[in-house]
Amino acid sequence: MKRDEFLHLFGFGATMLLTGCLGSCASKNENPQPASGPGSSSGPAQPIDFTLDLADPANARLTNPAFGYVYGAAGQVIVAKTTAGTYIALAAACTHQGTSVQFQPSADNFLCPNHGSQFNTSGAVLNGPAAAPLRAYTVTQTGNILRITA
Repeated sequence: MKRDEFLHLFGFGATMLLTGCLGSCASKNENPQPASGPGSSSGPAQPIDFTLDLADPANARLTNPAFGYVYGAAGQVIVAKTTAGTYIALAAACTHQGTSVQFQPSADNFLCPNHGSQFNTSGAVLNGPAAAPLRAYTVTQTGNILRITA
């Protein structure tokens, strides 16, 4: 193989490797929040005051024991059903870098899929790198309606 052929193949292979790495790294760090959600720089957060209807099929994941959560307020809040059967609401953005946390019903805690921070059902940090807690919101249940307020 000639030197220029080797360099061409080496350069092509390195480019493919780098492209694949950057592509997979980007998919792990994507923030599932909409552009107006937590962690965005589009302006101040809107006041939190919304309702969820537990009978609405759009909220079926909330009452599913294997899943147990939904996002509300344009992705700013995560509402979850604990193993005790109570509903809780916390800020959805991890305090480390703003990635949306996910509820883990089997562990009864919240996990940031980006760097592994964990939070308890009160929002306190269980495991970093996050250092600040998630903000907790008030949840009031009336029949099948949950009202979440700041």
